[in-house]
Amino acid sequence: MNIWVRITLVAIAGGLGAAARYLIVLLLKNSPLGFATWVINSIGCLVIGILSGWLANNSCLWNEQTRTAFTLLTMTGFCGGFSTFSSFTLDSVKYYEAGQFLTWLIFGAMTIFVGLFGCALGYYIGKHI
Repeated sequence: MNIWVRITLVAIAGGLGAAARYLIVLLLKNSPLGFATWVINSIGCLVIGILSGWLANNSCLWNEQTRTAFTLLTMTGFCGGFSTFSSFTLDSVKYYEAGQFLTWLIFGAMTIFVGLFGCALGYYIGKHI
């Protein structure tokens, strides 16, 4: 599968994921601040976990090209467009499963800390430009 086919798969599924995210935001527009984001991130984490676990458990059923296409469509594309937090949590689980507990802890803590700090800094800069 060439790179342009891969990019197209990610772009299409990513757009669908972003549209699904927006739909949930619209459905929860009267909810408290942050609730829609929490719902989206929670669903994204659950979905990417289910997909990853299912793929790992059933990988013998698929050839490499089909497995790659499925991963690009569902996890990289849809889940990435829906919630990048889901990708972060999957990376964290992979460190944990590999027995890299210190890396798992540092990666998780630093991602959250740097993300919060970066957002606050960016917000401050944006307000002062």
